[in-house]
Amino acid sequence: MSIFEVRGLEGLSLGSNKFNNSLDFSVIQPLKFLFHLDLSHIHLLTEYNDFYLSLFAVQFDTITLASCKMKKFPDFLRNQSNLFFLDLSNNQIHGELPNWIWKLSDLRYLNISYNYLKTLEGPISNISFKATSLNFRSNQFQGQLPILPPVSHLDFSINNFHSALPASIGQSLEFAYFFSISNNKLYGSIPGSICKATHLRFLDLSDNYLSGTIPQCLIENGYLLVLKLKRNKLNGTIPDTFSDCNLQTLAINQNQLEGELPKSLKNCHGLEVLDIGNNIIKDTFPFYLNTISLKVLILRSNKFYGPIAHPELNTTWPILQILDAASNNFIGHLPIVLLST
Repeated sequence: MSIFEVRGLEGLSLGSNKFNNSLDFSVIQPLKFLFHLDLSHIHLLTEYNDFYLSLFAVQFDTITLASCKMKKFPDFLRNQSNLFFLDLSNNQIHGELPNWIWKLSDLRYLNISYNYLKTLEGPISNISFKATSLNFRSNQFQGQLPILPPVSHLDFSINNFHSALPASIGQSLEFAYFFSISNNKLYGSIPGSICKATHLRFLDLSDNYLSGTIPQCLIENGYLLVLKLKRNKLNGTIPDTFSDCNLQTLAINQNQLEGELPKSLKNCHGLEVLDIGNNIIKDTFPFYLNTISLKVLILRSNKFYGPIAHPELNTTWPILQILDAASNNFIGHLPIVLLST
């Protein structure tokens, strides 16, 4: 306990231990200079009634209380006017995300993932702070997708949002670098305005009920590194406009896409993962992709046909690690040169 007599202590990390009730958290209260507190993975917090009261007099900028079996938002957080970083992930918090959390004007990072939250108390588009990261992953949020705040990292995946994507979503994502809303119940088409989000590098709309075609501007703008549209109801063809391409991952498995595989994919020199399985694409084997950085090529369950061996070239794939060409109409021999390194 003499550790808590160090009155100049600025950071305290006690997470991932097995403390018992002998640890009295009221000793934290006199530490007036403490700004960083990490008590993650300490289940004692659910049993210790005086814990929150002992923190009211201390102003933090970083609080990490992940995996503490908490069932509600700690009241002492209302008083944290200097709070910059808050992690309440992997707890047992139910019900409503309180509106007062948006009034913490210095808050930049909020992680409430892996809880049981269902509703929002008030809109998050009118938040008073300039957040950079909001992680709502794996909760039970439902109903209309809220108007999104101008945040660089947004993760709303694995929830129950049931609505169309807002027509003006591109404006909401103007400053977003990462946006994932996979594993929800979104329907309708992908709005063309999403291409106004020119800072986006990671976009994941997988595991929804989205229909219509892939916006051509998503393919031709060249800023995305990861594009995941798997397990939707997208139709039409894949736009053949990969001219200025920086993609590293393109995953559009299990849609209703048809036509040929775009030849312009050869311009995606950094492409490592191409997953177009479970569609209706009808084409020959894409020999021309051996010049790029492919490590994973998934062609499964389409209508590819013809030989895998190139009639004129001994095509090698020196860095390919996974090839799935099952359930197509390929014929002839499987060339050993394809498996050469």
